[in-house]
This record gives sequence, structure tokens and C-alpha cells, in this order.
Amino acid sequence: MARSSTSSKVRTKKREGSGIQQAAGLIRYFDEESEDAIQIPKGAIYFACISFSVVVYLAQHGVWSWMWSALGL
Repeated sequence: MARSSTSSKVRTKKREGSGIQQAAGLIRYFDEESEDAIQIPKGAIYFACISFSVVVYLAQHGVWSWMWSALGL
């Protein structure tokens, strides 16, 4: 009976070790940059995020509805 307890501990340690190795392999795989991938500059991402934030902010404060009514649209 003591023998099965020991072998289950060994199996558990084996599983834990293989998970770390798998994670290291995935990190190496995703760390590599592909030449075929779309390259988006940081400035474009910043511009898109700030623009979207401004649009949401103005919508929350009713500026868009005010603009549409003021322009008669």
C-alpha cells in the first residue's frame, strides 16, 4: 500500500515538470516574430485608443446628441 502512494507522488512530480517545459516551449514559440505578420506601429495603437476614449467620453456627456440637434440632423 505504501508503494502505490509513492508512485502517485512520482507521477504528480512528472506532470508538474512537463507543464513547465511546455510553457517554456510556448514562450519560445510566441516570442519569435513572423515576417508575414501585420506590423502595427505603436503610434497607431495610441491614436486609436485615445480617439475611441474621446468618442465614448463625449457620448456619455451628451455632446453627440447636442451636436446633432444643433446642426439640425
